[in-house]
Amino acid sequence: MDRGMSARWQIGARVATALVVAAAAVSCHAGVIVTTIGNVATADISLSSGSNTYTAQVTITFDTVANLTADELGVTADLIDPNDPVLLARLPPCAGGCVTVDPNFPVMITVEPLNLPWLFASGFDPDDPPSANLSFTNTYEIEVHTDALSYVAWSPYRLFKGPINSLLNDITEDVLAGSVRARGRGGSFSQFLLVSDTRLSLTVESLKETDLQARILAAPLNSALQAELIALLAQLQTAVAIADYATALANLDQLIGTVQAHAGIDVANVWNSDHSLSNDAGDILALAQTLRFTLVLLQNGH
Repeated sequence: MDRGMSARWQIGARVATALVVAAAAVSCHAGVIVTTIGNVATADISLSSGSNTYTAQVTITFDTVANLTADELGVTADLIDPNDPVLLARLPPCAGGCVTVDPNFPVMITVEPLNLPWLFASGFDPDDPPSANLSFTNTYEIEVHTDALSYVAWSPYRLFKGPINSLLNDITEDVLAGSVRARGRGGSFSQFLLVSDTRLSLTVESLKETDLQARILAAPLNSALQAELIALLAQLQTAVAIADYATALANLDQLIGTVQAHAGIDVANVWNSDHSLSNDAGDILALAQTLRFTLVLLQNGH
């Protein structure tokens, strides 16, 4: 077989395989319709159980993204039992309040982008195009909007995120009316759950400080940058201890700005669906932004 015929055969085989995979994806995404335009993906969710139908719109906006398609993103949604012991074990323990799933919106959203580079590159033909896996830099913003829940000022609804079948934690950076729009930020994908969180904000703030510090220490940063970030976090902690939330926010904003300035230079900031990269900047920025949300609550007496 000559080279041209071989190349045509490979392309035909890949297209046929891609069509099979795409068809399977549609059947697996029952109740979810995903569209993409530019750096924005929108998933319309409608799930029914008996006489009840639960609807939501999920919007994911990337800072910078490559190879974003509806099939590649891999969004699914499932109805869950709010009282399932396995689910409850994934939520934080009660501390001056509890994290619960509102029965009016018992929906778990999973975003698990496909890793199918073999559809696009055989690894043997030098004329193969590069992998078309989804990748992004820094962070994405995710918003879950549902009319199933009612918004009130200083709403207790929060957006949680966690690895599949693992612990779920607060990533909220804003909660808005309409009826409820909960927004968060991430440097990687996993599962998302809209919950009601009645824990004390000071308790949540302390946990978020701990998570941010652990992520900074886990990142392979140069010693000077890591020391600078830890010092800013220490100053934030000192300010929180005396309820000086304006100073705490100023320290956090400086930390965020420092990470943004170093992202892609000496802080890794790329996520790829083959999971070969560690998006240190994205994870740190996401944790910092949700900590900022809680500090603003405390500053306003909540």
